[in-house]
Amino acid sequence: WVLGEPDLVAAMEYAKLAMGQDVKDHLKQELHQEMEHPRRFYEMCMVFKCKPHKGIKDPEVADQGESAGLREGTQDELQQIQMWRQRREAILKSLQNCGLQIFCYYSRDRDEVLVKIGASPSKLRDTAARMKYKLQLKNQYLNAYAEYRHDFPGRPERNYKDRRIISHIYKTHTEDDFPDSDSIFKSLDKISIIHRIVTSKDKDCAGINIGKLLHDGELLAYFPLHDANTIAELKMNKLQWFLMPEEFANKIHNYFGDRIGFYFLFMAFYWKWLVPIGLIGLGLQCIDLLVQTPDNITAIPFCILMSIWATCLPFFWRRQEAKYAIGWGTLDLIDNLEPCRPEHHGDPRINPVTAQVEPYFPFEKRAWFYLQSTAAMLVAGLSTVFIISLLILARHNMRGIVAWELWLFQFGMVATVELLNSLLTKLARWLTNRENHRTQSEHETHMLAKVMIFKFINSYFVLYYTAFFKNHSYLFAEPMECWQDDCFEDLSWQLAMFVFFRMTFSNMFSVLQPKVALWWRSLFVERRTVGSTLHLALSGRTPLELADMSAAEQQSKKDIYDEFQNFDEILLSHGFATFFAVSSPWVCFATLAASLVHIFLDMRTLMDGQQRPVPVRARTNEPWNTAFDVFGVMAASTNIILLIFTSDQYDSWTFTEKLVLFIYLEHMVLASRLLLKVVFPATPRNVELLQLKQEYMVHRCLENIKVEQNNDFGGMFRDRHVDQVEVFEHDIFERDEQDDVEPTLQLWESGQIMLRGLQAEAARFLMSQVDAWRLGPPQPSACHVGRIQCAGHHVGMSLALRAAGSCTR
Repeated sequence: WVLGEPDLVAAMEYAKLAMGQDVKDHLKQELHQEMEHPRRFYEMCMVFKCKPHKGIKDPEVADQGESAGLREGTQDELQQIQMWRQRREAILKSLQNCGLQIFCYYSRDRDEVLVKIGASPSKLRDTAARMKYKLQLKNQYLNAYAEYRHDFPGRPERNYKDRRIISHIYKTHTEDDFPDSDSIFKSLDKISIIHRIVTSKDKDCAGINIGKLLHDGELLAYFPLHDANTIAELKMNKLQWFLMPEEFANKIHNYFGDRIGFYFLFMAFYWKWLVPIGLIGLGLQCIDLLVQTPDNITAIPFCILMSIWATCLPFFWRRQEAKYAIGWGTLDLIDNLEPCRPEHHGDPRINPVTAQVEPYFPFEKRAWFYLQSTAAMLVAGLSTVFIISLLILARHNMRGIVAWELWLFQFGMVATVELLNSLLTKLARWLTNRENHRTQSEHETHMLAKVMIFKFINSYFVLYYTAFFKNHSYLFAEPMECWQDDCFEDLSWQLAMFVFFRMTFSNMFSVLQPKVALWWRSLFVERRTVGSTLHLALSGRTPLELADMSAAEQQSKKDIYDEFQNFDEILLSHGFATFFAVSSPWVCFATLAASLVHIFLDMRTLMDGQQRPVPVRARTNEPWNTAFDVFGVMAASTNIILLIFTSDQYDSWTFTEKLVLFIYLEHMVLASRLLLKVVFPATPRNVELLQLKQEYMVHRCLENIKVEQNNDFGGMFRDRHVDQVEVFEHDIFERDEQDDVEPTLQLWESGQIMLRGLQAEAARFLMSQVDAWRLGPPQPSACHVGRIQCAGHHVGMSLALRAAGSCTR
C-alpha cells in the first residue's frame, strides 16, 4: 500500500525470483487463510433514520433516475431530515475525533444510514490499558486474567533495570503463525472496548448516550455485528448446544458474552439433572396407571426424593457456575457504578461519585409509587383469583350438561391463565417503569419480583385450590368436591393440561410470534398488499425481499435479545414440574422434553432471529439463581403438605400427629439446606485454590518478579567480596522501655527514699569517726592494740546502731 502499483508489481516479481519454494508455499498458505478468515475491521453498527418515509425524495440525491417514483417532501419533513442530518454528523464527528474508524452507507431504500464502527489495534491497546481491561493469559500462566499493560522500556538513569516487557504473556486468539497485533483481543473484548469508547466520557472517548438516543428514536439500532464464520461453526455443532462441553461453552462465551453463556450452561445443567428424576417419575407413573390412582405407597419416597432434588439443584448449579466463572475471569468481579437508564428522569444533580450531571429522583417520591404498585398488585391478584374461581364454579355447575366438560374446562382454564400471564407481565412492566429506577439491575430485580408474584398467583392458584381446599368445601355458597372424589386424580389431570399446553401451544406461539410481528409491520407500517403480507407471514422474509440488503441491514431488522423472557419461561415450567410432582410423576419427564425443545428454539432464535446482544460482564445468573432457590424451598414444602394432609397415606393419623410430622420434615429440609451450605460451598475448594494460584501468577507477571525454582546452597559459601558478618553479644539497638516512662510526683515514696538515704549517710559518718579514733597518735603494744581494736570495733558498731535508731525515731 505504500508503493505505487508499478513499483508493487516489480517488487513482487523480484520477490518471486529471490525467495525459495518454502517461502512461496508459506505465502500461499497465508493467502488461503486470509481468504477463508478475512480480518474484521468493524465490530459495531449504528443505524440512523434519515427520512420519515422511504417514499420521500432525498434532497441530497441529484440523480433523477434514483428518485423516480418518489414524492417531494413537505416543509416539515425536509426540516426533520435536515435536523437528523445535523445530529448524525455531530455524532459521527465525535466518533472520528476519539480515534474510531467508521464506514457509512445508505440502506437499500435510502431511508436509513448504517454506520460500521471499528478501532485500530493501537486504539484498542491504549483504551484497554487506560480502563485496566482484563485479558486472558497463556496456558503456562494458568489461563488467568490480568489487566492489560503496555511494555515499559525502562529509564536510562537506572540503566534500564526497571524495564518491564509483558506483552508476551497475553494469549493470542488466532491460529496464524504470524498473528496480528490485535490478536490478543477476542471478538468479545473488541466489542466491549469499542462500546466503552462510544459510551464513556473518559479521555479519548465519544461520550454518546446510546440509551437516550434509542429511547428518543433518533437511533434505530445499536448492536454488534455477527461473524458469519463463527455463526456457521456454531450452527454445525447443534448437538453441542445440548451437551455443552467446556470447549463449546467457551466458544459461546467468547462470542455472545457472560450472560448468554451462563444461560445455556444452566439449561444444559438443568436437563441433565432432570434425566434421573424424569426416568424415575416415568416409572412411577406406570405404577400409578396400574393402581389407577397416584395416591399410593410410592408417593412417600418420591415426595422425599423430589424435596431433596429441588433443594439441591440451586446449590450444585452455583458450584458449576463458579468453575466456569473462574475460567471466564469473572469470579472476582466486583459491582461497578452502573450508568443511568435512558428512561430514568428527575431533577438534574451532580453525581457525587462521577461528578457528572444526572437526573435525581428522591426516594420519598419513589416510595409513593411503591405504595401504588403494591395496591395495584393486590387488586390484580384478587381479580385474578376471582376470575379463576368463576371458571371453577362454572365447571362445577355444568357437570353432565356439556360433553367433555372436564377436558373443555381444563383447557379453557389453561388458556385463560396464559392470557392473564401475558397481561400481568405487561402490568408488572408498566408498574416498574413508573417506579423510575436508576439502573438496569434495579429495574430487572423489581420487575422479576412483580412477575414472580403475579405468575405464582395466576398459574398455581387453581392447583393449590384443587389440592388443599376443593374437597368438601364451599365456593360462592356452592358445595365443591373433587373429580371422582379423588383430589390427587383431579390435580394430576389439571397439571397435565398445563404441561401439555405449554409444550405445544406456547412453543408454537414462540415460533410464530416473529412471523406475526413481521406480518403486522408489513401490513400497517410498510403498507404492503394483503397478498404479499400473507406470503411473508407464512414463509418469513423471502430471499427476494432481502436480496439487496446488506448483512448489517438484515441484522438491524431483527428483534432485540430478551434474556428476561427466556428465564421467565423456564422458571414457570420448573414450578409446574416440582410443586405437585407427587400427583403426576411423569411431569418431570415432560419438563425434560420441554427443556430440550426450549434449548433448540433459543439456539435458532439467538443466531437467526435476533440481533447479537452487547456483551455484559456477569459473575452469576442472579437474580434468577435466588428465584430457583425460593422455588426449591416452596416445592419441598408443597410436596410434604400434599403428601401428609391430602393423600390417603396418613388418614389414620390425627391432625396433631400430621402437624408434628410436617414440622419435623420441614425442619429436616431446612437443616439439609444448612448442611449443604457447609459441605458444598458455592465456590468449591479447588476453585478457590486455583484463584489464589492465578492471583499469585498475575502478580509475578505484571510486576516482573522472577523466582528461582532451585536454590543453590553452594553459593552461600562462595566469596562474594563482602565484609565478614559480625555477631554481637546482645541487641545494641534494643532500648529499655522504662527509659521512656515519664516521671510522676509521689510524696510518700519520695519521703521514704530520702529517709533511707539519711540513714545510710549517718552510718557512714559514724563509722568514719570510729576509724579515726582507732587510728589515733598513741602506739601501744601489739597485744594491747588488738584488744583496743576489738573494743573499738564493738563500740563503733554500737554507736552506729544507736545513731541509726535515733534517726529512725
